[in-house]
Amino acid sequence: MKIRKAIINSVNNVNSRKRISNDLNISDQMLYKHLSANKENGRLTKMDALKAISKETGIGIEDIIIETTNMVEE
Repeated sequence: MKIRKAIINSVNNVNSRKRISNDLNISDQMLYKHLSANKENGRLTKMDALKAISKETGIGIEDIIIETTNMVEE
């Protein structure tokens, strides 16, 4: 699983990163690193990160992630 590119783009700004990083108790720089890498089954695919991203965007968790076996994004 990975985070959808559209979601990465929508939260990759100072204010959103600050709120998400506070929820996750990590630094803004560490969150930026995770957003930039967007690794398969990486830190951002863990439930606490998905909940923080969902809280920030108002988008459901199932709409935030994409299966890596089905990499065609709509």
